[in-house]
Amino acid sequence: MSFDSGPPTADRSRDTSTPQRATGHVAIVGCGPSGCYTALALLRAAPDVRITVFDTRPTPFGLLRYGVAPDHQGMKNVSRQFDRLFASDHVEFVGNTIIGQDLSLDVLEENYDVVVLATGLAVDRPLTVPVDPDARVYGAGQLLRYLNGDPDSILRQSTPPSLGEEVLIIGTGNVAMDVARLLCKADDGFRNSDVDDDARDVLHTAGLRHLTLLSRGPRDRVRWDGSMFAELCALPGVAVYLDGDLEDRSTLSAESGRDIRVDVRFREIPVGIDADGHQSVIRTRFHDELGAADDGSEAFVHRADTVVTAMGFVEETAYGDWAGREGVVRVGGCGSGFLGNLAENRTLAKDAARNILARLSNSPGHIGLDGVRPYLPPASTTFSDWAAVDRAEVDRARPDRVRRKFTAWAEMADVIAESKK
Repeated sequence: MSFDSGPPTADRSRDTSTPQRATGHVAIVGCGPSGCYTALALLRAAPDVRITVFDTRPTPFGLLRYGVAPDHQGMKNVSRQFDRLFASDHVEFVGNTIIGQDLSLDVLEENYDVVVLATGLAVDRPLTVPVDPDARVYGAGQLLRYLNGDPDSILRQSTPPSLGEEVLIIGTGNVAMDVARLLCKADDGFRNSDVDDDARDVLHTAGLRHLTLLSRGPRDRVRWDGSMFAELCALPGVAVYLDGDLEDRSTLSAESGRDIRVDVRFREIPVGIDADGHQSVIRTRFHDELGAADDGSEAFVHRADTVVTAMGFVEETAYGDWAGREGVVRVGGCGSGFLGNLAENRTLAKDAARNILARLSNSPGHIGLDGVRPYLPPASTTFSDWAAVDRAEVDRARPDRVRRKFTAWAEMADVIAESKK
C-alpha cells in the first residue's frame, strides 16, 4: 500500500461463497496489511486452515503502524479488524523473528503446506542521478517512519539535524503529499494522532518556511489523490502555488502561527544534487514526455536545506532469492511491484487466498507451528505480548494524543517481560 492514500474505501461487498472444508497449515511472512488481509480472506474461505503470521518486528501491522501518516487515524484503525483476526484460535502471530536468519525458508517449507511472502516494498527507491555524499537527502519512507516512532528508521540511528527552512521533495504522489502535509501542519493539526512529537522537535518542522515539490509529469496527469492535495491546501497559513499560480486563497488569513509557501513545479526532474555548505543545490531540467533526446541541459537550480525523495519503493534484496521457490505465494507490494492502497491490497489478498486454497487441495499435509517452535529465537513475541505493548503505549499518551509509541525495541521488551510476571 502507499503510506497513505486518503480515507479508506468502505468494503461493503460480502463474500457469499460457501466456506470450504480445506485444512492445512499456512505460513505468512509479513504482518502488514497484505499479510493480515490474506489471513482474513483465507480464514473466511476455509475456517479449518491454521495460519501463522511471522514478522521481523516484535509488533504486528507493519506499514499500518509505521507507514500510514500518524494524523490519519481513520486509516490506522483498520488494525481493529486485524485484532479480531488474531483472536481466532486458528491464527498465531510470531514476531521478532527474521525469516532467512532466525528461521530458514527451508524449515518453513518443511513444516507448512504453503508459504506466503507478504513483505511489501520496504526500501525507498534511490535517485539515479549524481548526489554529493554531503548533501542532506532523506527517503520519504524513512522520514515517515521516524515521525511514526519506528525504532528502525535510519534517522533514529543518530540525531538528525533540523530540516531547515527550505525543503524540496522529489515526487508528487500520495507519499509526497503525506510528507508535505506533516511538515506544514501546526501543532493543533496533530490532535488525536500518534505522531512522535520528539521527532518533530528534533527535525524542527515548525521552522519550515518554503517547500518545493518536483513533478516529472504535467499538471493534468498528477499522481496524487485529489483528497490528499485538498488536505494540504486546507492547512491554515499554507499557500500552495502550481507553477507559480496560487491555488487557494481561503487559508492565507487563518490564524495558525505559520506562514509557508508551497511551490509545485511540473515537468521538472533532477539531474544532480551538490552540497554547498549547509544547503543542497538541486540541478534540474525540463522533462519532455514526448521522447525528445535528453541533451543534458539544465533548466533550473534550486537550493534547499533538505531534500526528500518520494519516488516509490523497491523490495529488500534479502528476499530476492525467493522468486524461484515453487511453494511460495507472493502477495501485496512484493508480488505486484507497487504499494497500493488498502482497498487494492484487500483485493490482491482475496486473489492470493484462492491461490493458496488451490495449493492446499494438493498438499500432503504438514504440522505447522509445532514443527518450527524449536527453531524460534528466545525473544520471539506473541499477540499477547503485543497487547501488553499496545496498552502501555495508550496509557502513556500525552494530552491530545491517542498513544505514545516506544521508540526502542528494548523498551518494548521490558514491557513484555513485566507483563509476564
